[in-house]
Amino acid sequence: MKKLSFTILTLLFAFNGMGQNTGQTATQETQKSSDTKLLVSGFGFAGYSKMDKENSNFGPTGFNPIFLWKKSDKLFFESELMIEITDGTTKFDLEYATLHYKLCKYLEIGAGKFLSPFGIFNERIHPSWINKFTDPPLGFNHDIGTMVGPMAEIGVEFRGGGQLGKSKINYVAYISNGPNLVTDPSNTMMTGMLMFENINDNNDNKAIGGRIGFLPLSNSSVEIGVSGQVAKVGDKGNVLYQNIGAQMYALDLSYCHKLNFIKSNLDVKAQYNMMNVDKAESYPVMSGMDTTWDNKSQSYYIQLGLRPAFVNNNFFKNLELAFRYSSMTLPEKAMWGGDFKQSTVGLNYWLSWHSVLKLDYQMNTQKGADNRNGIQIQWGLGF
Repeated sequence: MKKLSFTILTLLFAFNGMGQNTGQTATQETQKSSDTKLLVSGFGFAGYSKMDKENSNFGPTGFNPIFLWKKSDKLFFESELMIEITDGTTKFDLEYATLHYKLCKYLEIGAGKFLSPFGIFNERIHPSWINKFTDPPLGFNHDIGTMVGPMAEIGVEFRGGGQLGKSKINYVAYISNGPNLVTDPSNTMMTGMLMFENINDNNDNKAIGGRIGFLPLSNSSVEIGVSGQVAKVGDKGNVLYQNIGAQMYALDLSYCHKLNFIKSNLDVKAQYNMMNVDKAESYPVMSGMDTTWDNKSQSYYIQLGLRPAFVNNNFFKNLELAFRYSSMTLPEKAMWGGDFKQSTVGLNYWLSWHSVLKLDYQMNTQKGADNRNGIQIQWGLGF
């Protein structure tokens, strides 16, 4: 009987100890999981357009959820999906998906797919509730053949920033798969184009690029940036094109200032992109066309926004006047070449700090083609 009692007491103590250990483990796991933070953010938009000699259309309409996951003060992950209905089709894309690790106060490393730090438009201005206009400037959208400079990279990046006296500096450098040069004889309409969807690299060479931003004033109202990227873009093993490289450069400017005499905020943004592809001895082209040309492209825009945010009238303080001029020049002798100009005048009404209703009148000109003018409306919402 004593042995049985001793055995029962021993088992009770054992189960009690196991319960305590299980409880401690569960508490530790709960504490660990509480350190993890997940935020779902993003933006959505809906629009309407009516350009000369074209049907009027509601659209494009889109939804871009952004997922931010923080594991610790040093480790986090971010990703953006694009879901958009345009031209009668639904498009899905992974805009970026990047793991980040903070190495020190002045430097962090990121890996995966990330927006190209090539100027400021891609990283900072493209969301619909931040962009003051209903569409991107010429040369800054995702349409094949009209991108002057990279939009996204797959690779590794290093970025950081710091003080320089009363001034500030930010910097980023990256290594990525780089763009591909189109030289397929069965696709002469796109010969000489650079394709920036670099999911798979077409050679062993990797693109190297980066940006340096300088904010000279103590109030950070002015930022000047310089960007660049170099890469081999020809297919490996193709004797005619494997050594062809591409050089891309960008200059950007951002200026925000309060104009006390009219109780308004002035916001100025500008960017210039230049892209040069080494001259090929010959391209596979259609009969009767030149087999080679100077494969150089450039695009730029300058935009101004003026908002009387400090007047006493609740209606007028939410209005914003905006103007943008953009230009894109593509190789004249290429099938996809041309000279394009665009002027946009906009009137925006800010429903809140993250929701804006935009009305644009846009004028498009192309050398040798009819002008295209019309109105575009968009409602953008960030969340």
